[in-house]
Amino acid sequence: FLLSGCYNYKELNELAITTSLAIDMTDDGEYKVSLLIANGKNMQTNNREGQSQTVVYSGVGKTISRAFKEISLQIPKIPYIGHLGVVVVSEDVAKEGMRNVLDYLLRSPESVKRFYLILAKDDDAEEVIKILSPLETFPGQSISNNIELSERHEAISTSVTYSKFVENLLKKGKDPILPTLTIKGKAEKGSQDKILESADIKTRVKLDTIAIFKDDKLVGYADKTESRGINIITNQIEEMIVQYECDDGGYIVTNLTNMNTTLTPHLKGNNLSVTINVIANGANREVTCNKDIRKENVIEEIEKETKKKVKSKLKKAIEISKEYEADIFGIGNLFYKKYPNYFENIQDWYSVYQ
Repeated sequence: FLLSGCYNYKELNELAITTSLAIDMTDDGEYKVSLLIANGKNMQTNNREGQSQTVVYSGVGKTISRAFKEISLQIPKIPYIGHLGVVVVSEDVAKEGMRNVLDYLLRSPESVKRFYLILAKDDDAEEVIKILSPLETFPGQSISNNIELSERHEAISTSVTYSKFVENLLKKGKDPILPTLTIKGKAEKGSQDKILESADIKTRVKLDTIAIFKDDKLVGYADKTESRGINIITNQIEEMIVQYECDDGGYIVTNLTNMNTTLTPHLKGNNLSVTINVIANGANREVTCNKDIRKENVIEEIEKETKKKVKSKLKKAIEISKEYEADIFGIGNLFYKKYPNYFENIQDWYSVYQ
């Protein structure tokens, strides 16, 4: 008690506050780590005066720790990752395996494990965190907010924190997924402050479909329909729209809200099955065809077509899961919880899952 105190304290002006972190793989197989640091010295000035509010430093090493040390040689402050909002990894890193990245972040005492993990699809992770947004101060903040909103309202992407990814990776009978993003436009122009002076944003970051992992390695991507099906089955959607075409060429658009999905495993002898039950409230958002939606039979038709569309998305999601032999829905984990003895006796769960 007498010897306790702030022996390892650091003054705020000695820290470089890192808001985003990017991890790439070089052609030599080394890690390239990039930090997006808040330019606290210039935050009080107007960025129109030519001083950027953020700056990116990069370092290369055979390990992530060595890459961090290389960054320390370039800046006069100590990189602090306690305020990380997002960690972006490249395809090369994900295909090689996420365990080294996860291990470093886990052992770092400063990092809070609530930041989002996201995969840079077709682009370098470093370029992604450089793209400026006119609506947010920091690029990482823009990505985080976009992930949260898109998961709830668009259903193509999903939000996965570091802790959630590790949890899914360690679960028996469960494989993880990650959201992806791409750069629309020229990446080198998106990192310049001049982009904020135009109403027409030529370069921007856009959320894409879901990346599928088997164990800790990237194996493939889902398309938009499959991504929506994955999010429905994993109960990650608050609302989404479903549209179908009428006989006269018009459309009826239904907005589904309060969506809730339950998975129930069944074991009869050696036959395994799972019941997927989806419940949602529907409201007609747009009607461009010649139908009288006041009639009961028309309402029943809309319900029937909407169910058909949702069921089609579920089937597509299940097919992509089988194609990559990745149990992204955690069906194996359901049987592990309900029938643990049976699950433990299965040598290869994926062969049963097929």
